[in-house]
Amino acid sequence: MQNKYKWFVVAFFAIFLTLHQADRFIISAVAPNIEEEFKISHGQLGIVFSLTVLVAAVLYPLWGYLYDRYSRKILAGLAAAIWGFTTIFNALSRTFNEFFATRMATGIDDAAPPGIYSLVSDYFEPHQRGKAMGILNASGPLGSILGTILALTIVSAGYSWRNAFYITGPIGILIGVLTILVIKDVPRGSSEPELEGLLKEDIYKARASDLPKLLKNRSLLLLYLQGFWGVFPWNAITFWIITYMELERGLTPELVMLVMVLWLIAMTFGNITAGYLGDRLFKRTKRGRALLGAVVVLFSAILIYLTINSPTTDEFLFFGLLTAFVIPMAGPNVVAAVTDITEPELRSSATAYLRFFENIGSAVSPALTGILAEGLSLGKSITLVSVSTWLLCFVFFLALTIIIPKDIDRLRVLMQERKMELKGG
Repeated sequence: MQNKYKWFVVAFFAIFLTLHQADRFIISAVAPNIEEEFKISHGQLGIVFSLTVLVAAVLYPLWGYLYDRYSRKILAGLAAAIWGFTTIFNALSRTFNEFFATRMATGIDDAAPPGIYSLVSDYFEPHQRGKAMGILNASGPLGSILGTILALTIVSAGYSWRNAFYITGPIGILIGVLTILVIKDVPRGSSEPELEGLLKEDIYKARASDLPKLLKNRSLLLLYLQGFWGVFPWNAITFWIITYMELERGLTPELVMLVMVLWLIAMTFGNITAGYLGDRLFKRTKRGRALLGAVVVLFSAILIYLTINSPTTDEFLFFGLLTAFVIPMAGPNVVAAVTDITEPELRSSATAYLRFFENIGSAVSPALTGILAEGLSLGKSITLVSVSTWLLCFVFFLALTIIIPKDIDRLRVLMQERKMELKGG
């Protein structure tokens, strides 16, 4: 029963994150409608997007610490409720200033993943976490598809963009209530092999004085570095690939939409496949997840180069689909690696810091790609940014393969010490 329930928890949170991602992605699909209604420019709406990301980035460390001290299911439920209410308030705005303020408020709840990943990790033993994280990460592309379909369906039917948020807002509130009602909190560290059956209550909680040790963990620092640089290609592609396909490839809007849907489906399967591969490699060697990450980013650099430089549309579509399958495969293993080297009561904070660095990188990448495109072509700019930063991440992952075994062993020794303490008590 417990085994079935832990997969129910994964499925529930995958739906949670998919719907939340759909809500976040709607704004991109209805951007032209918002600009027309409020009579604003691309630049003004871009500032709204950037500041919303900044709000989320700044609050990640705070949310992470709260998750490590208090009930993760209640805080995740609260985050969902905030998502719901701020989305409704955003839809109710009637002036640009109201829209600006309420849209930034939607960034407050974007920090649900660290707590969710931490809670899920306490349901799964170390060698199973990659699969769980792969399923959770698959929510990103699935939510993007769902949000786009919902937004375009509503707008094409002649309804206001607000109606999309009137749907997702109440869903967020409902998800929040269900999280609190149906998800069970488990003690931090419950799934560690050394502590199995020994934890009857949640006795390990973070203290503010513990947080600096996260930045002294060399493996975590390498994961943070690759997180900062690793999002550069993602954002270069996310923000500019549609424009590239239409302007430089000459693809029709209908074909572009089909390509994006196929790529997002490929990314979904890439995330799930990566979780299984990472777990299998981790069973063989402590370096398994890091080695897979190194291979993934190296092949990602090669594949994006082949995609952008494909001479024909057919080759572009083939290599693009292959690229979409490969590029998300590092993600689930990075999150699982964080749990391999971090104390259970600090995992939300460790993941929150990772998200913080990723958000900072996310803010820099689109502008850098656009500036480079003015002197190069957009395709060359995407290629340069993506290849250079993924090769840099390849170096970080190689260094991680050398360092991470010691940090994994350190955690296992700590868990063994706690086992002896609990038995002695």
